[in-house]
Amino acid sequence: MENVYFALTEELNRDGRIAVLGSGQAVVWHRLAIMSKDGDWILRETEEACARVLMVLRPRRARYRPGAPLDVRWLAGGWSSHFELFDERRRRVRCDFFTRPPRLGQDDVEALFADGEAPPVVDVESLVLLKQTQRAKDYAVIGELARRLPPERELELTTDPDRILALAPSFPHSNRPAARAARGGDRREVVRALAEEIDEMQRRDRARLAAYERAAEPYLAAVRSLDRDELAVPGGHTRLVELAEALLPTSPSRTEP
Repeated sequence: MENVYFALTEELNRDGRIAVLGSGQAVVWHRLAIMSKDGDWILRETEEACARVLMVLRPRRARYRPGAPLDVRWLAGGWSSHFELFDERRRRVRCDFFTRPPRLGQDDVEALFADGEAPPVVDVESLVLLKQTQRAKDYAVIGELARRLPPERELELTTDPDRILALAPSFPHSNRPAARAARGGDRREVVRALAEEIDEMQRRDRARLAAYERAAEPYLAAVRSLDRDELAVPGGHTRLVELAEALLPTSPSRTEP
């Protein structure tokens, strides 16, 4: 069965690479999962890329879900845009777009759009960073993804204590606390160090999202008051831009929209 998210990725990039598939569908692409419930794309931060997405979504009768409008003013502030549509089999398809993925530097993002033969899918190491979220289930995925990396990078990024115990003796210069614990040979200390590290990553991601949630409260309340038909592209896009200009700061650190 055709993967609708892979097909959309191809369509979005037909005239040049503007959208790189990430998160759950990237895990599917790398064959570490058989399915994921939605699609996430890192988008070029240009008006042309936003216009291309809206052009692809319009004939598919896509509607906005609560989120920022697909406009570079808000995307540049770290917001994301959310849509849903139904495919020809009446399956719900959810599509999320953002240009400033958390934990990836701007150079790393630019590299995703570089000319070359690489598929329009986030590479394994970048995917590991994207998966460092507040969700506990993502850390098992990180452990599997890290096995695809060179051993030294796997040691720095894996969440599997047994892999750290196996790799740490080969890289005595690693300052990762779990690697230092592994060189002492005590698995319990490795597990403890990993738990503290994961807890810190989860807390940072939770705090990041909380800032966006607080900043978006008035705007999202207005969006949720709209009828579903009012959220359909293209009219829904115009409506959300109007609401965002009045109610949504371009970044959560700003107090005015």
